[in-house]
Amino acid sequence: MYDKPFLIREPVSNNAFGYEKRPRKELFVAALRDGGIDDVKAGKEIVFEDFDDDGVLRPCTGLTEFVRISWGKKPVYVFDNHNHAFAFWHLEMIRGTVNDGCTIIHVDQHKDSRTPATYLRPGEARDESAVFGYTNNALNVGNFISPALITGLAREVINIDSEAAIDSFEFADFGGRGLEKNDLILDIDLDFFAPEMDYIGNEKKMRFINKLAERASMLTVATSPFFIEQKLSLKYLRELAATLGIN
Repeated sequence: MYDKPFLIREPVSNNAFGYEKRPRKELFVAALRDGGIDDVKAGKEIVFEDFDDDGVLRPCTGLTEFVRISWGKKPVYVFDNHNHAFAFWHLEMIRGTVNDGCTIIHVDQHKDSRTPATYLRPGEARDESAVFGYTNNALNVGNFISPALITGLAREVINIDSEAAIDSFEFADFGGRGLEKNDLILDIDLDFFAPEMDYIGNEKKMRFINKLAERASMLTVATSPFFIEQKLSLKYLRELAATLGIN
C-alpha cells in the first residue's frame, strides 16, 4: 500500500474537484516510507487543485513522501490530503494495532462527513488492495469519515472542531467511556492550527491533543494543503511532535 508514488488522472477522488475547468488534469500521490519527523518535507508536486470562493484556481503542493513514524509502539502516519487516513486506519486494523469498532477522535476544523457515491463493503475492509483502491478512487478530503463507520472500523466518531468541543470533551469523564486497549484512533488535521482557528489558543490545542495522544493506539496527521499553507502546517507539525516527544 503506497509503495510507490502515482498520479490520479481520472476525475475521481480529489482530482474530481473542478476537473472540467482545470487545465491540469492530474494530481500526485506520494509513496509511504518509514522514518522520523525530519523526513516529513514539503514537496513540489501538485496534490490538490480547486477553485477558491473567489473563483481563483489554487494549485497546492503537498509532501515529498508520506511518513510512518514509530512513537514507542504507536504508529504515527503523516500525509497531505486527509482522505488517506482511511487507508492507514484500516491497514492498522488489519495488523491488529486497533480493534474494529474503535472510537475515532477527529480534530479538524471540518467534519469531513459528506456522503461518498459508494461505500466499501465491510467484508472488503481487511483487503489492503480494496482499501487502497477505494481510498484513491471513491474518497476525497470531505467524505472519508462515514465510510469508516460503514466498514465497522469505528463505532463512533467524535468531532473536535471548535473551542466548545474541546471544553465539553475536557469536562467529560473520558475514562468512563469504556475505551479499552486498541480502541482509540486520534486523527488530526493541521488545519486546526490555520489562522481562522487562532481564536483557540495553540497552547490549549496542544494540551488537549497531548492528553488524547497518550490514550490513542495510533495517530494520523494530515497537512491539508488546500486549507493551510504547507510551511505553516509543517511548523505546527514540528511543534506538536516536540510536545509529544515524537522524533
